Amino acid sequence: MMIEQNLEKKLNVTKQLEKEVNQLASVRDILGRSSQVATNVGNILDSFEHRLARLETTILPLYQQTGNLQRRQLNTEKTLQELDHVIGYYNVAGQVESLVKERPSSIGVPQYLQAMDRLAETCKYFEQNKPESVEIENVTSLFEIGTDALGKEFRDELKKYQKPVPPVTTLELLEEEEINEETLSGVELVPPGVREDLRAIAAWLDKHNNTDRLTVYAKLRSDALKQSLRALRDYQRSSSMERGQGTGSLNSPGPLRGRLTKVDSTSKSRTLKISNKANRILQKAITGHVSSRRQELFPEVWVPTEGLEDTEVELYLNQVSALHCLAFAEYLLAQQLVPEDRVTRTFEMILKDPMDQLVTEGEGLATQARRSVSRGDYQAMLSVLAMLRHVTNIQPEYDRLLTNCQTSIRAKFAAIIHMLQETCVKALEGFVDSVKSDGERGLPKDGTVHQITSNALIFTEQLLDYTPTLAPILQRDMLLTNALSNLPRNADASLQAKALLGAYVKRVLANLCLAFVSRSETYSDATLRAIFRLNNYNYILKTLLNSELLNLVALVEPQCDKMYNDQIMEQKRLYSQSWSRVLHYLNPEDMPPSVIQAGKLRDKDRQLIKEAFAGFNKEMEEMSRVQRSYSIPDRELRESLKRDNMEYILPKYQAFYDRYVNVAFTKNTEKYIKYSPADVSNMVDKFFDVAA
Repeated sequence: MMIEQNLEKKLNVTKQLEKEVNQLASVRDILGRSSQVATNVGNILDSFEHRLARLETTILPLYQQTGNLQRRQLNTEKTLQELDHVIGYYNVAGQVESLVKERPSSIGVPQYLQAMDRLAETCKYFEQNKPESVEIENVTSLFEIGTDALGKEFRDELKKYQKPVPPVTTLELLEEEEINEETLSGVELVPPGVREDLRAIAAWLDKHNNTDRLTVYAKLRSDALKQSLRALRDYQRSSSMERGQGTGSLNSPGPLRGRLTKVDSTSKSRTLKISNKANRILQKAITGHVSSRRQELFPEVWVPTEGLEDTEVELYLNQVSALHCLAFAEYLLAQQLVPEDRVTRTFEMILKDPMDQLVTEGEGLATQARRSVSRGDYQAMLSVLAMLRHVTNIQPEYDRLLTNCQTSIRAKFAAIIHMLQETCVKALEGFVDSVKSDGERGLPKDGTVHQITSNALIFTEQLLDYTPTLAPILQRDMLLTNALSNLPRNADASLQAKALLGAYVKRVLANLCLAFVSRSETYSDATLRAIFRLNNYNYILKTLLNSELLNLVALVEPQCDKMYNDQIMEQKRLYSQSWSRVLHYLNPEDMPPSVIQAGKLRDKDRQLIKEAFAGFNKEMEEMSRVQRSYSIPDRELRESLKRDNMEYILPKYQAFYDRYVNVAFTKNTEKYIKYSPADVSNMVDKFFDVAA
């Protein structure tokens, strides 16, 4: 059994071996054929490589010859093109001569510039390639003729529209809350069509290094700007003359109305509105007015006259605003006509003369103000403050407009502010000194409010409108700045400005009080001295109470009103001592009531009573005569003093009168008992009334 199995396994192995041998033989056969194929392919590739080498040897010379021929052809074509191009340069002069000698606007600026471009290119060619050529002279000469023609066209077109902006248009611009491209769209300095031609000419001239036209442009536009400002000034001057004849406001049309026939009624109405608005603002700012309340309380107080001409100041304020508006319009125009990198420089040249003129006018007005101040007319300072406030308010607009300009141009506007501030500094210092010196003027004979007191209070009250404007000026004074220490640490700029002005007003009032108190010592009549001081203290307090001055002074002197009330009470007390001579006679030596009732008077007693009545009559008549000449302009104070007098004297005289009126101390009663208590009351009621 085992033998059979072994034989079977051996048979299987033998079969498998035969099978593997057969497969190996097959693989060897395949490898042989593959090797033969590879050998054949290698032979074919070698043969192909040899053929390519022979082909390259045959074709390459032919290819090189063809390339050389193509390059020669291309060079020939380029040469012919260059010849045509060069020949064209020789023909340019003849082709464009008739165009160039015409006026650019007659044939059209774009076409003229095309001809000039051809000439410029021709000149460049001859300069680079044949500078000794005779043709270059012809081309260069024609090019210069064309350049001059373009420059002349540029100047002539600018001159044609070198017209001032109508004053009515300028005034309407001044009414605008903000000046921008939209609000300036109605100001047509140069028509749009002309602007396009001028822009093209300017670009061409700039491209060809002809910069003279920028100077020409700046000069012409600067003259036009000055003409616009002058037209506005003349317009307002003529309107001022008309206003002087009672026909309208400063900016009303007046004699120029005939030139403005194209302005419809709506525009005229709007212009009048602008004028009235400007007049109201300036009138409040620079006139020495007294409020209706002040006039009611103190009708006898002197009101100072105006110093600097209001019209001149208003003209200047409008010139400042108008220059900003019109300069902005010129800047926008320059952006359209001048190359971008030269706009700022050109704009500086345009502004130079108008800005210099503005500074000169400001210096002139400041000089006039200083002269007025030196004569004691401090109302002129209010004109300067009005100018300073306006210039300060508009400074940010100028700064934005002049952002890229040189410092010298920007400094011109700052110089105006500095000049006006310096004028105000000197005026403020001079006013304090004048309060001291003017106090030495003659005293009023009737003891009324001193002129310097009314002037000082009116002036300081008018400063209220300029509190923010005055702050930078007052900050220069360290003594005034120290007063800010009483303010809260977080006090804003507005409160600090008020405190600074309050400190200045306090200084003025302190010097004022010292001046009139010292000067009043020259009164020989102590009663009149008390009346004079009472009037002045009361005037100061009433003015403080009826204005914002008290609130300002209270920031640095909280007890200000109490101080003046105490002084008023003290002067009333001193005044009441004037009754001592009268009261002296109302206290004769005491006599027993029983003696008076029994009528058993001694001759000595009768004489005492007679002397008492006679003395009272005499002193009362003298006091009535004198005190009728005293003046107390404040009705409330006047009536209060009369009431105090009556309450002080009448009870005493009533008691005296009742005690002796029925006593037979004389046969001639009417001689001694001349006045009843009612008569005395009437006499007192006529005090401080010179017409009584």
